[in-house]
Amino acid sequence: MEIPPGYVAKTLSGFSVCYFKNEEHQPDAPSHYHITVPTNDDSSLLLTVITSQIEARQKFYERTRKKALSSLVTVNKKELKFLKKKSVIECNQPQLVRKIDFNKIVDPDHEFKVIARDIPDELKEAIVQAIKDSPIVKPYIKKLLKWP
Repeated sequence: MEIPPGYVAKTLSGFSVCYFKNEEHQPDAPSHYHITVPTNDDSSLLLTVITSQIEARQKFYERTRKKALSSLVTVNKKELKFLKKKSVIECNQPQLVRKIDFNKIVDPDHEFKVIARDIPDELKEAIVQAIKDSPIVKPYIKKLLKWP
């Protein structure tokens, strides 16, 4: 029996990695790994996406907002064993989602699973710092961060 994403969202309280297709992304976009970042608001999740499109992300910020380049956190199989290739965590565009609305962003026609319930502390620190340092992330989201 498959557990509904909305129910699983209620159990996500710390850093974790979920794999799903986000309904709010382009229709032809594939499923991605998303890292949940803990917040002071227990009714919400803050999601960052992991993408292997490193060059595309870098070029985008080189054209639009160079200061935002430092908020792309590079990861590989050493930090996250499930990754197939070097990737970046996009910390400039975290998505704040109420847990009760989580099932609305998960495409039901694609697989959803929790890959990991924890990640290395160094990576947690890098993600939080990248969000805090981002020139794009709204101040109210930065204030919601709960780490350490």
